[in-house]
Amino acid sequence: MAGPAVIDPTRAPARQFSTQTADDTQVLLGAMKIIHSDPLQSAFSRLLTGDLERGDGVALAHFFEEISVLALRRHVAEDLLFDVFAIDLYWKQLRGDVEKIRTKTENPKFCENFEITARLAAEYRNNRS
Repeated sequence: MAGPAVIDPTRAPARQFSTQTADDTQVLLGAMKIIHSDPLQSAFSRLLTGDLERGDGVALAHFFEEISVLALRRHVAEDLLFDVFAIDLYWKQLRGDVEKIRTKTENPKFCENFEITARLAAEYRNNRS
């Protein structure tokens, strides 16, 4: 017989991620339509295969910034978004492009929501492992 669960007081409780409802379907389908249509379709395919071309990163990062705003504002459920898109892995691939644009434009907030959402997506992935 197992004893009582030991709670680590130094570990923060896991974040509660929003979960999908039927209302999230149209938002997610709209995002999927955009990413699977030109001009982003080819860039997204190259992202998935790790063969990005010059100019792909900014367009893709901007798309993920927009979908991240929807997630952070609770217009699309995080669990649904994180199951469909590997936001944290895409951030790893696109981070360099984002940082170059931030420096070039002197805009440290460029794709800030994408970066925040990537951290949440990594936490979501780690909690499900």
